[in-house]
Order: sequence, then C-alpha cells, then structure tokens
Amino acid sequence: MDLRLLSRIDEELDSSEVAALCFLCRDVLNRKRLETVEDGRGLFLRLQEKSLLEDHYFLSQLLSVIGRLDLHRLLETDSRQPEQNGPHPDRRMPCPLTDRRMLYKVSEDVTKENLTKIKFLLSDKLPRGRLDPCTTALEVLC
Repeated sequence: MDLRLLSRIDEELDSSEVAALCFLCRDVLNRKRLETVEDGRGLFLRLQEKSLLEDHYFLSQLLSVIGRLDLHRLLETDSRQPEQNGPHPDRRMPCPLTDRRMLYKVSEDVTKENLTKIKFLLSDKLPRGRLDPCTTALEVLC
C-alpha cells in the first residue's frame, strides 16, 4: 500500500481512534507489539509486517468499524490500488472479528457513570491496580 496514503490517514486519526484500531487488531497482532503503538504509522508498520496491508480490504474494514467513512472513501478513491472491491479471491484476508466489532460498539455507548459501575463490578475479578488506570470502556475490555 502507498506509504503517502497511510501517512495521510495517520494525520487524520486522533489517539482514541488509534487505540480503537489497536483494539480491533488484537486478534491478528501480538499484544506486546500493540502496546508500543503510539500512532497510526506504528500500527500500519505492524500490519504491513503481517502482510495485512497488501490491499485496502483490511484497513478499510477497520476504518468502517470506527466510523471514519471519510478515510474509508479515501482508500476507495486511491487510483493506485486495483483491488477496490475487497480482497483478491486467492487470498484469505482476516477482517476484524465480529466479537471485537461488537465490543467496540458497546464501548462507544458506555457513559462515564456506567464505566464506574463496570469497574466496581469487576473489582472482585481484576486487581485494582489494573482497573484504576482505565479511563475508557475500551481500556477495561482490553
């Protein structure tokens, strides 16, 4: 995939969106490799290492899930990419798993008040030291 296009996408992503993309990639990328990701470029490099950016399919699915349809359209209009309508039929490209998509959508609807309640209910299952730093539902789910 064109590095200039990835750089442009990275410039448009904020830190919460990068965190959401990392959450969605947890089933295809090693957790330790994701912990060091600080921006979109870092994530894109790790996805390239796994050959997940050979076509636009995987990244376009990720961007759709987090609601960045503007960036999704940017991938579709990139004239340098011949495979605009999905993966090549000879390749098995993973897509963000349905469970991860569902958890992401649920986390988007959790209010601060509900997050506090969730953390309280999990306090007997998880150590306080792991729950206290969590400021978003996505972090709790991780």
